[in-house]
Amino acid sequence: MKPLTRKLFTALLILLPFLEAKADDLTTLLLTWQRDPSTTMTVQWIRTSNRPATRQLHFWKEGEEATQTVKVPSKALKAWRGHRLHRVELTGLEPDTTYRFRVHKSEREFAFRTLPKTLSRPLRIAVGGDTLHRREWMDAVNQQVLKHDVDFVVIGGDLAYADGLERNLSRWDTWFESLHETLIYPDGRLLPMVVAIGNHEVQGGYFFSHATYENSDKWRERVAPYFYQLFAFPGHPGYNVLDFGDYLSLFMLDTDHSHPIEGQQTEWLKEALAERAGGKRHLIPVYHVPGWPSHRPFDGRVSARVRENWVPLFERFDVQVAFENHDHTYKRTEPIRNEAIDPERGIIYVGDGAWGVGTRPTHDPDETWYLKRAESEHHFILMTLNPNGSLDFKAIRKEGDTIDSWEIP
Repeated sequence: MKPLTRKLFTALLILLPFLEAKADDLTTLLLTWQRDPSTTMTVQWIRTSNRPATRQLHFWKEGEEATQTVKVPSKALKAWRGHRLHRVELTGLEPDTTYRFRVHKSEREFAFRTLPKTLSRPLRIAVGGDTLHRREWMDAVNQQVLKHDVDFVVIGGDLAYADGLERNLSRWDTWFESLHETLIYPDGRLLPMVVAIGNHEVQGGYFFSHATYENSDKWRERVAPYFYQLFAFPGHPGYNVLDFGDYLSLFMLDTDHSHPIEGQQTEWLKEALAERAGGKRHLIPVYHVPGWPSHRPFDGRVSARVRENWVPLFERFDVQVAFENHDHTYKRTEPIRNEAIDPERGIIYVGDGAWGVGTRPTHDPDETWYLKRAESEHHFILMTLNPNGSLDFKAIRKEGDTIDSWEIP
């Protein structure tokens, strides 16, 4: 080996550990849950490297010195060449408690807050969908979310608008950067995210666009590789339920994107709703394509399937509110039951996914029997669960003022 080449090689060996340490991209930090949000937290980030490696996560209760350390192995992202995912589920945490953590050798501290086991304080959730056409729109709504001491965020599909394609990977970079730069509190507290799948997570948008459709993990990971690799929940087959103590269950559903509405998913939904019905638990479905559209035609193929398959179950098991998306508007329906307005037992459908995307014209509520409000506005919906069992809602524009507010006693 020539002297100059030997020197360069030696320098590379010396620098390699430092380069590897800096390859952990903390702008990709994402928190979510796979199980009980009062005692667990799933923490993940992406490292730019082809080399397997184990990292350490150090965490401790805020205000205490005792630190716990867990090892976090990496997994190659098959659809994102040269990148590896680190993911760990922290368990045995204390409810309604703030924890701080550091990743590996980084000196920067972050924080998260577990949720209550029993609702003894108001719980605030930011809900919306369709997050990224333009970074500045997404940033603006994120910044409004931070003003309301939110506990976590729910996004009902169409996240980065990358369409499951490798050529659109830069959109995932932008999406993560927006979260890291504008959806983090000054003290480093990150907001956990619970997401559903939308058409822009899937190549072709819908399972029926593919003649080769099959109900298998392998097929879903081929047409929606980033959704299934980047998000621990809902996981396969694209829908799931997350239970929060004794007060809330979120049903994250798949409106024909990587799994059909009818059949297996609807049967699962019926059983999951039945298991949780009764008492004071709020049963809240979240999904992408609206059954009660505010922009698209009422008789659209997927919208009709939502009404035919899921709405009867929502009504049977006394769902009070459901979140829809996809139409790029703000909407709130009248309370609906049996395809008619029912002020006493009707379900209110709220949406329609305009967090950070171009808005669209709405149907006229005066001429559309099921619409109470409909506006073309960037927004998120602040839902507050109160200890007495009531629900408060505010639809908040990206400029910070309130579009609409109401409550369910």
